[in-house]
Amino acid sequence: MVWRALARGVILEAIRRKDLWVVAILGFIIVCSAGTLGFFGMSGLESFAKDLAATVLGGFSTILAIVTTGRLLPEETRNRTLYPLVARPISRFDLLFGKLLGGIAVSWISFLILCLMTGAALAIFGVRFEVIMLQYVLLKMLGLVVVCSVTLMLSTVMTPSAAITMSFVILFGSGMLSRGLLMAYSTASPSVAPFFQIVNASLPQVSLFDIGGRAANANWGLVPLWVIGTLSIYMACYSGAMLAISWAKFRRQAL
Repeated sequence: MVWRALARGVILEAIRRKDLWVVAILGFIIVCSAGTLGFFGMSGLESFAKDLAATVLGGFSTILAIVTTGRLLPEETRNRTLYPLVARPISRFDLLFGKLLGGIAVSWISFLILCLMTGAALAIFGVRFEVIMLQYVLLKMLGLVVVCSVTLMLSTVMTPSAAITMSFVILFGSGMLSRGLLMAYSTASPSVAPFFQIVNASLPQVSLFDIGGRAANANWGLVPLWVIGTLSIYMACYSGAMLAISWAKFRRQAL
């Protein structure tokens, strides 16, 4: 299938560029940091260690997803490797969707490698993990799909550096922006208030997929399945909208 072949090409290119070596180095840094904590003793610090690990994993995985996806199409154009692909009997949508799947796959692989290394490092020092940590991993992977789709969309309408920068601003600042918009909505006049609602709804709510704080607390229960289902639907709808915008721009783009 053409999507699978394109996604596989993105993964192989990430390996060739040694992007996954960066992941290994980050994992080594995490292991060394965990060793420092273990040296001073982990008694009473289990929740802190898990919360710190979730925060670091979330930040690193989001950065890797943005950088990986933001340069997919621009690098293909700059290196002139996009033209042989377009000359083949595949549509531009197939090309776009295949590249997106590849970016998501690289992001997931990187995130899971970091998760395994972090989990192993903390487990050595006796930190126990509950089932909710599996929910954290699942929801974070769903959130990375949104991250990749937003970054790919921005890369079709901006220069590569601008797209990556704007992705950082939007995806890392979405929570703060949402709170600001909600405050503005609560004080705005009835004629202006819907504007703030629309802007807030258009932002990627990636913070909804991060339950690191909940997972770090042993006294909190599992996330209800209906919540996970709702977030899965949100991920599919929002990513689909970003892909549609990307395709609308990319199909009219002169190559």
